[in-house]
Amino acid sequence: MYDSSFHPADSNLVLRDDQAEFHAVLDEVRACRRRGVRLRLIDGGTLSVLELERLAAAGADLFTSDKTGRSPDDLFILNKAARKVGGTVAHFHYGSLEESAESAFSMNALRAAVRDGVVLFLSNKAAARRTTDLVVLAEEARSAGSRLGYYHHGPIDPGFQELARRGAWIHVNPSPEEESELAAGLMSLAETAAAAGGGLVVHLDRAFSEAACVDLLESGAYLLFRTPPSDYRSPLRSIEERAARRRLDPRASYLYSEFMR
Repeated sequence: MYDSSFHPADSNLVLRDDQAEFHAVLDEVRACRRRGVRLRLIDGGTLSVLELERLAAAGADLFTSDKTGRSPDDLFILNKAARKVGGTVAHFHYGSLEESAESAFSMNALRAAVRDGVVLFLSNKAAARRTTDLVVLAEEARSAGSRLGYYHHGPIDPGFQELARRGAWIHVNPSPEEESELAAGLMSLAETAAAAGGGLVVHLDRAFSEAACVDLLESGAYLLFRTPPSDYRSPLRSIEERAARRRLDPRASYLYSEFMR
């Protein structure tokens, strides 16, 4: 189950498993815990499951993926250790959701993982996603007290309203050229997701108009400006500052909120 000690990245140390040997990482996990923060460990496949289990039991939050060679059973082991100390295991699934000899992480395996409390993230950047599958996973996550995080690239699917109703955190990166077509739909999506305990995160490589940005903020959307701050005389400057003050739920993003994975 999700625990409120799973803090945003800016309050915790982030470390890859290949940046130090096991006992040094373990010492750092314990030191972080004494300071009242958590070490967020990126699992790259360097450490054994037993070593990761010890780190989770010591208080590390683990960030793993289907690229590390872990199995669904490994996730259960790690999640069990993490939950005992209020920790979290987050899994980013890059591959297909279909049954495959190349991957043990089928749709059914991921459903079982989120029911156990693993925080799941997906993207359609490398593999197509059916909205119906996302809706099922989002509902499983919400039932377990967690949330599904989804990074979407491309046109907004009308079916995302159902995804939003399941409390998913949906990340999108719309083009300002599509503002007139998208603004109303994004506002509706943000309101629906927020009401269900999730949210809409809008990544902006270039800002929408001042009016559209204000409308999105007031609908409950989170705006992440991936641009240098506007000039202090620009009306967008106050909007950027307002958006920056809004804190994302820690379940909304995988490690860093600003990345569209």
